[in-house]
Amino acid sequence: MKKMHQIVPRTLIIVAVGLAVLVACLIHPARANGQTLCGNGSSPDYGFTDSLRQPHWTVGWQGYASEEAVNSVDRILDRLNNASIAQTMILIKPQDEVGNRVNCAVHFLRYMKLGLPSGARKDNGFVFLIVVEPDGIDVHYGVGLGLPALTASELTNLNRVAEAAYESTGSMDEALLTLVREFDSVARSNYEPFSPPTPSVPRERDNLPAEPMDLLSLCCQMCLGFFFLMFVLWWLSQAGSSGGRFGGGPTGWGGWSGPRRWGGGFRGFPGGGGWRGPSMRGGSGSGRSGRGN
Repeated sequence: MKKMHQIVPRTLIIVAVGLAVLVACLIHPARANGQTLCGNGSSPDYGFTDSLRQPHWTVGWQGYASEEAVNSVDRILDRLNNASIAQTMILIKPQDEVGNRVNCAVHFLRYMKLGLPSGARKDNGFVFLIVVEPDGIDVHYGVGLGLPALTASELTNLNRVAEAAYESTGSMDEALLTLVREFDSVARSNYEPFSPPTPSVPRERDNLPAEPMDLLSLCCQMCLGFFFLMFVLWWLSQAGSSGGRFGGGPTGWGGWSGPRRWGGGFRGFPGGGGWRGPSMRGGSGSGRSGRGN
């Protein structure tokens, strides 16, 4: 009987410890497959490993949305960013990779350093988080300190509109496009496009008399131009006296038939029209966020 009495307390202790560990795991699901759940991390990286420069404003869209829809989202959010209204990213994650959902959106805004670093529209970063569930999506947001005019009621309504679009169509493309179009309308109703003033550099030398070195430089340039012009005239006279050909080429001087137009090239160079590198998107500020929902 004494042995039995000793065994029972030990068994109860083991069971109690096991239950405590199980409850702790359920309450604090800090990691999934060795990775910190979004929203449960801490500064400075909050558990994220994403590049700070992304090809799209939407991150994690692969397997959920089409590239065509993501490109359409980019065009809308590019215009909002270029107008200094809001620098916006969308994060899509399955529910088993997300812990605290509100924190997840806010942490991603901070990690990506969204928002302008200075000026009248400083800290205008914004993030939408789309959590993918088995039977729908759950949308949350994180907003920067520089966007106080965007109210919680407006933004929460956007979340519900996107969720309803997904529920009625079953399409992430439709949910994304509905979300950004509605956000574009709400953001522009609160903030006008803003262009930071370009600092003007005073030209102090405009009204000053020319210095001796300036006159000497001007004379040298005029002389060089005169000698070059005389050389060109002499060269043309020689070409005319030899029948317009050098070396007997069938097309004129030395077989040269004028400038050749080269194909390809790099866009951004004169005459180019070929490869163009992808635009990279991300934040440039401090990522200071004020609230989320």
